[in-house]
Order: sequence, then C-alpha cells, then structure tokens
Amino acid sequence: MKVVIDTNVLMAGILKEGIVRKVLLSSDVDFYIPDGGLSEVEKHIPELMEKSKMSSSEIEQVILMLLEHIEIIPAEKVKEYFDEAVEIMRLIHLNDAPFIAGALAIKADGIWSFDEHFKKQMKVRVLSTRNLLDLNI
Repeated sequence: MKVVIDTNVLMAGILKEGIVRKVLLSSDVDFYIPDGGLSEVEKHIPELMEKSKMSSSEIEQVILMLLEHIEIIPAEKVKEYFDEAVEIMRLIHLNDAPFIAGALAIKADGIWSFDEHFKKQMKVRVLSTRNLLDLNI
C-alpha cells in the first residue's frame, strides 16, 4: 500500500514516541512525502524543539530515522500533477495541493492526514491513523 503523509503526520512522528511514530516505523505500508514537505518541517524545528524538549540534533536524528521509512517524491514528479491538484484543492485548501499532486504522481492508495479539509475532495482517499491501525500494522 502506498500512502502519502502530510507534514502534520511527520511532525507528530517527530514530537514523541507515540502511535504515529510506531505506525511510520513498523508498518508494511510504503510512506511518501512530497519533496517540499521536508522544507515545511524544517521551518517548524524551533517549535518542535520547544514542544518535544529535544535538542536540534535529537530532532535531526529522529527525522533521519523516520526518513528511512519514508520515500521523498521528487519535485519533478509532483510538478507533473500540480495543475490538476490545484484544481482539486482550489476551493478547499490550496496549500495542500502538493500532497494531492504527490499522491496522483505515485498512484497512492491514500493520504494520511489529520486535516479534515482533505476529506472535501474526492480524488484521493484520505486515511486516518485508525484506518492504518486497522490494517493490522
């Protein structure tokens, strides 16, 4: 199963050793993130440090550990589907078009997100943590 994760899922996996990190590290699901998603996470490192009480190097270690289980979708692939994704997300939440484009580019089975607005589009299935747990991960 191919699943695109949004930055909130990745940040939740970074913040603590909880269920999100467990799913990202121990599942049989192939996880992906669009290339730009990592840049978004990097912008939030000070906030992640404050919330997690981890140092910058500890956060970097966790990110590297998680990236062993997450494949980055190259920007060129995302770009091929970006216009279509913009049309899909135009009236919903335009900033999330790269995640839709990434899902279309790799023919993903869904997007794992905590954001309810993804459910307003009908092109890509939206998965919850519970959905992934129900797969007996």
